[in-house]
Amino acid sequence: MATETKEIKDKEKKKKHMDEAPTTPVVDTKDDAPRNIFLFGRLENEVTLPTIKKLMRFNEKDTKAPINLYINSAGGNGYNADAIIAVMHQIEAPVNTICLGHALSGACEILASGTGERVSYEFATLMFHQTLWEADGDITNLEIQAAQGIRFREAQVSVLSRCTGKDKDTIRKDIERDHYMSARDAKEYGIIDRIITHGKGKGSQDKKHK
Repeated sequence: MATETKEIKDKEKKKKHMDEAPTTPVVDTKDDAPRNIFLFGRLENEVTLPTIKKLMRFNEKDTKAPINLYINSAGGNGYNADAIIAVMHQIEAPVNTICLGHALSGACEILASGTGERVSYEFATLMFHQTLWEADGDITNLEIQAAQGIRFREAQVSVLSRCTGKDKDTIRKDIERDHYMSARDAKEYGIIDRIITHGKGKGSQDKKHK
């Protein structure tokens, strides 16, 4: 009996404490988190699909706040690179593209296609080239694949031309072989807009080359 009385008193005390607790609503800090996406690794489906989903989800939440797309990728599937670029240009929110370690092949095209500010770390490596195309089968099928390869290359030339301001003939010539660039080279070419220089313990903007 004494035990039951104690339990009742404890419940009443707990209820009173809850009634007196402040009524300030709990703030969900998840929406306040930075709008960052990390594109690391080869551009296969398991990397591309989550990137596209995050771009679209961030855009649904806020069409004006910038999205930061951090890139450290050797490229990969050219169609997947085009898919990410298509979504970046479909959504309204500006997408800042930032190259960290390297952005090669299709990853370099994604970097150049950013709809916000395009940035590279000072010691990053960038490279573009024509897409590697593989085909097999009979002669007719090889002709079909060759035509598709040429169409894909021309689309690639158009993207790089629009992003960099270079004429298409220059792009066609430069993508014939691996075209490696330092961050400074990439800025002069028109791939990026700004360089993040290596500071002492803290990165700083390269204002001279802004």
